[in-house]
Amino acid sequence: MKYIIKESQVKNLMWKYFDSPDYNVKETQHYLSLENNHGNQTWHYKIYNNKLLVSNDIIFGFAAMFNVSGEDALEYAGEWFEEKYDCPVGEIINWDFSDND
Repeated sequence: MKYIIKESQVKNLMWKYFDSPDYNVKETQHYLSLENNHGNQTWHYKIYNNKLLVSNDIIFGFAAMFNVSGEDALEYAGEWFEEKYDCPVGEIINWDFSDND
């Protein structure tokens, strides 16, 4: 089954995908962290260097659902996070492939 989605609706659908889990937000002066309802950190934003780490599950799920590359999925994730939490994102990294500095 195929669906036709207007280009103007794509961003709204993408943002709904990122909004779909109920996140528990934890914030300190050094970081902002989002956990899913299973207690797993899925987003981790480092305030001191504007680095956003995003869980592999989120990136690969998003890439598969919207037929975009992992790199593009990271960019969309960064845009969503900036808009949703009003935090400037300088670097977006797939958490599972980072050195977590």
